[in-house]
Amino acid sequence: MIYLCGSIKRFNRLRIKDNKFCLLYVGGIRVKKIYMPSGRKGIFKIIIITAVTLCLMAAFTGCSKGGAEQAENKDGYVYVPEYKEFAVKMRYLNEITASGDKAYAVAMVQDEGEEDTYRTAFYEYDLLENTAREIAANLNDDVNVNSLLVSADGNLVTAVNQYEYEEDENGEATDVNMTMELRRISPEDGTVINSQDLANVITNIENSYIQNMCEDGQGNIYLCDGEQGIHVVDKDFKKLCDINADGWINSMAASKEGDVYITTYGENGMVLKKVDLAAKKLGDPVEGIESGSGNVNFFSSTSKSLMQSTANKLFLIDLETKTSEELFDWLDVDIDGNNVDIVGELSDGRMWTISREYSETGDKYELVYLTRKKASEVPQKEELIYGALWFDSLTRRAIINFNKSNEKYHISVKEYGNDYDGSQLAQFNADLTTQNCPDLIGLTGLDFAQYASKGIMEDMYPYMEKSGLNKEDYLENVLRAYEQDGKLYGITSQFYIVSTLAKESLVGEQTGWTLSEMLDFVEKNNPENVFMYGNRESIFRFCIYNNIDEFIDWESGKCSFDGEEFIRTLEFASKFPEEVDYNRDEEGISSRLRSNKVLLMENTVSSIQEYQMMNGMFGEKVTYIGYPNNERNGNLIQPSGGSIAISSKSKNKDGAWEFVRSILSEEYQDNLVEDNYGWGFPIRKDALEKQFEKDMTPEYYEDEEGNQVEMSKTTWGYDDFEMEIMAASKEEVDAVRELLKSADRLSGNVDSQLTNIITEEAEPFFKGQKSAKDAAGVIQNRIQIYVNENR
Repeated sequence: MIYLCGSIKRFNRLRIKDNKFCLLYVGGIRVKKIYMPSGRKGIFKIIIITAVTLCLMAAFTGCSKGGAEQAENKDGYVYVPEYKEFAVKMRYLNEITASGDKAYAVAMVQDEGEEDTYRTAFYEYDLLENTAREIAANLNDDVNVNSLLVSADGNLVTAVNQYEYEEDENGEATDVNMTMELRRISPEDGTVINSQDLANVITNIENSYIQNMCEDGQGNIYLCDGEQGIHVVDKDFKKLCDINADGWINSMAASKEGDVYITTYGENGMVLKKVDLAAKKLGDPVEGIESGSGNVNFFSSTSKSLMQSTANKLFLIDLETKTSEELFDWLDVDIDGNNVDIVGELSDGRMWTISREYSETGDKYELVYLTRKKASEVPQKEELIYGALWFDSLTRRAIINFNKSNEKYHISVKEYGNDYDGSQLAQFNADLTTQNCPDLIGLTGLDFAQYASKGIMEDMYPYMEKSGLNKEDYLENVLRAYEQDGKLYGITSQFYIVSTLAKESLVGEQTGWTLSEMLDFVEKNNPENVFMYGNRESIFRFCIYNNIDEFIDWESGKCSFDGEEFIRTLEFASKFPEEVDYNRDEEGISSRLRSNKVLLMENTVSSIQEYQMMNGMFGEKVTYIGYPNNERNGNLIQPSGGSIAISSKSKNKDGAWEFVRSILSEEYQDNLVEDNYGWGFPIRKDALEKQFEKDMTPEYYEDEEGNQVEMSKTTWGYDDFEMEIMAASKEEVDAVRELLKSADRLSGNVDSQLTNIITEEAEPFFKGQKSAKDAAGVIQNRIQIYVNENR
């Protein structure tokens, strides 16, 4: 199931819906539907795999400066990557652990001749030789392996879930029962040496999941239950104690010294704490360790206490001196640190890692060896700088692929961030006008119209023409959104629509409205609330911030915040609370929309499936009326592949264009469709039609009589509503195609300085200290000064 709110934390259970389908849940969200053919228990035929993580991949992720000419260590050395194919063809790598030069993995694999049929298998992997041997683990039917380690005695220890159920006379699954076991397995022949029912170890076993597992220097095993509990057993699997982490545990690792550490969130981000078995509690946070709120994991090390991998860098940690040594930036070795599953050290001095890239057709894995070499021995490329406030994941992926394939150029990244005092934004703006300017400008989080008017970005149309790229091959409305005076100052590879939805029975088929028309509509219907969770800030965002260009003309410098519409908006917003109680008990959004207790809903159109769900959730046909503006054209384009511009001050514009051209290429655009990577629609017309064709293609399963039965492609849910999504009809595709064409303006990324001015100066009106007209006058004066200073 895809939900538009929330996130996936982990795989935590397997539920049987009926005798044919297993539903794999992740953090309470269904993400897999698995068909179990009769007589083939233990072998799962995957029908659908859809995960929320794919839609979140376009979310902003932190990155520090990388280096095409890789940043040298103090001793003048760099790490050089070597990419290898796995010796095992697998669809999913469920678990992996390592000891010395060998790794042990649990993977979902496909046997030769078994089309679309997969089974779970154990492997021993020789990392020096890049060869694999399957271990006959003798897994029982309906077993799910969810954690794995190599014990000091050389055997494997694994936690497995086994599911048993009965079938009623209709073939429906009943009396589903799950047992969880800890098993010690011989890596030679898969023999189970000893086992323990974890119901004897974990009290609330039904709601537990062994997320992490480690062994200390005395052979004791630490089990993390996926929440806040650590359960410790001795080498014979006898329970020793429970330890409460007082917070969600992110990761767990055993140090070279034989102690076990966990990471959890502290006041300033992720912190590392030692598990004190004698005291049966956690120690204080370890000092000297880089914290953060992103992807932070620790791994065992043979050279130091631990290795620490963040989204950006890899460190060696010395716990005795409480110091960390940076080895390299992941982008310097063309790896996405967010996709790193494990890192290890080999006896020949190399390091190794596994990088996972998510794909609808099955995760893609690379085994990467990292060799330390003198920087003088490594061929250098011309360096391009990509500068942005934030670095989104799709752009990260595109840059990594470009760096790996392009023989002439290498892109490094400078992420400025966006602090509350505006100093980093100020530095970013200053660099754009000096010789420190990046070659490529990331426009995410910026007001495009404001920056396009500054003359700091290169027109891309001449580069398209010179490269043989035809404007006609791309969606004209998306190009128009990045145009100013007929020049193309920016581009994105992928986008979705941001809009306002209402029942067609209430607003008709009109495709837009003015601000006054919207306010008249709301006041006429007088609902309990305009939106499900409406407050002053959301009303301002809806009326003003998403259409800031209605009030500011950056080209002329004219502002109009003292006009009637803005004053009326202030008065309208004053009717809403300052804060919303999101925890109040009330009926869900679908019910409130259907009963007209809520009139409008802000939402996106990122796929045919989302469009189908919205019509189902409203209970009738929906009109995408959009945000209010004078042109009555309020459906907005939101880039999901990052907005990119070329700096007019770049010393290597041709090199910068090479990257832009790569994300506009037919191959790249087709891959967005084939891999279902990212969130939204491609901007090439032919790739978009391939997406629509894919959406309209039915999917089938074979029933017990051998008949082909159409099945849902996935399940979508929002709040209290969910529905099975079938193959799209031609009418639905035509409607979405027209909806995409209707948008030719970018969703506003409003300068925080502007919103701060409005918030500050509107407050006296909301408190009854000023009239709306007086407050609007002050806002007009302050913003006019700001615009004059920043044009």
